Amino acid sequence: MVSQVKQSKSESKSIIEVLEYCKANGLPARVVGRWVWIKFDDKPSSEIRAGLKAIGFRWSRRRGQWAHNCGHSTRPARNYRPWDKYQTTALDEACQSLGVQV
Repeated sequence: MVSQVKQSKSESKSIIEVLEYCKANGLPARVVGRWVWIKFDDKPSSEIRAGLKAIGFRWSRRRGQWAHNCGHSTRPARNYRPWDKYQTTALDEACQSLGVQV
């Protein structure tokens, strides 16, 4: 089982796979540049947090949000907020433009 966990963590998910997951689970996601960010009003349940971790989301303590890089690594954005610099797209609009159907 440990090898399966390592294998799944090393596999990067495409933005389409991440958006399909968010749409299927009704998560308040938005696309910022090429990353997917999720911000909850309250702390999500342990099942939701486990699901986010399983698909590859990371908790950004500094930003107070869950982030998924969708296979696009970048340098840390210490001097700016990504959603101020890059175009932000709502989940439904991003799914429609990428042809994601759930």
